[in-house]
Amino acid sequence: MSLHRITRRHALLWPAACAIPSLGHGQAARDGAARTRALAARSACLDIARAGDRLVAVGERGHVLLSDDQGRQWRQARSVPTRATLTAVLALGERQLWAVGHGGVILGSKDGGESWQPVFGQADGKDVLLSIHVGADGRGLAVGGFGLALATADGGASWQRRELIAGEEGERHLNRIFTSGASTWLIAAEGGHVLRSDDRGEHWQAVKTPYAGSLWHGAALPGGALLACGMRGNIVRSSDDGRSWTHQAIAGAGSLTAIAQGGAATLALVGVDGTLVTSRDGGATLALRQLADRATLTGAVFLPSGALAVASATGVRIVRLDPA
Repeated sequence: MSLHRITRRHALLWPAACAIPSLGHGQAARDGAARTRALAARSACLDIARAGDRLVAVGERGHVLLSDDQGRQWRQARSVPTRATLTAVLALGERQLWAVGHGGVILGSKDGGESWQPVFGQADGKDVLLSIHVGADGRGLAVGGFGLALATADGGASWQRRELIAGEEGERHLNRIFTSGASTWLIAAEGGHVLRSDDRGEHWQAVKTPYAGSLWHGAALPGGALLACGMRGNIVRSSDDGRSWTHQAIAGAGSLTAIAQGGAATLALVGVDGTLVTSRDGGATLALRQLADRATLTGAVFLPSGALAVASATGVRIVRLDPA
């Protein structure tokens, strides 16, 4: 994917300079705390997660937004030790959270997102991390631009740089980590590739899908199927734990940036140009609509009401889905 043809999401995800230097191991980002801003809730948000009953959203300038009333009101986290753009957030239950972003920043929280501690990164670094996964056994991975990968074996206390795929093939952008029902680790990547590991990140292979463009997100669906989505409304699906994939293009859809799953077989895909794709049968049939303002949507989670809390270029919004 050319860095000159990127969406609002990727304009925020990628720094202006493309060169990526080596990270200083153990050097945590300390570029000043994120500032409290009156309009922080309306600034660009790039990802959102549920931590128990709390919603946690992250975005530009190190903003971390919290809501304890299903998205009606938002406030900034009490303490965030970076002003770097945060690109992804992961919740492991109600208390433990991880966030990653520009500068190779990795932040951890043990109090539901109220306060964050720097774990890794450089305040002025050009690395960009786009996704993080930490398993119950303490093994985890953070990935990002140009094949950047950092691994942990101690629950995120320390991180080491890893080469997942050797050679030029290993320099593709790694956009999103997800896991299958069989505990296989997968990464939606550039060039229509999905990286696959069946030993919790020790060894990887790049699986070429029938789609040649970038894949930005992935998820395991009910029943064991896998779904990944990417540019210009393209999706790929696997029924054999990521070993092979089929391709489908959603006519009229913008580039797809995230997948959210609701109860039973309900799912939603969001993307640029206000794209919202929904399914109530596990993705077998897909319905497309576009929000009136064509906002760029970059992350989503379902609420108990069945509505979506969606991260967007203008903050977090609540989107009501059409009734079944």
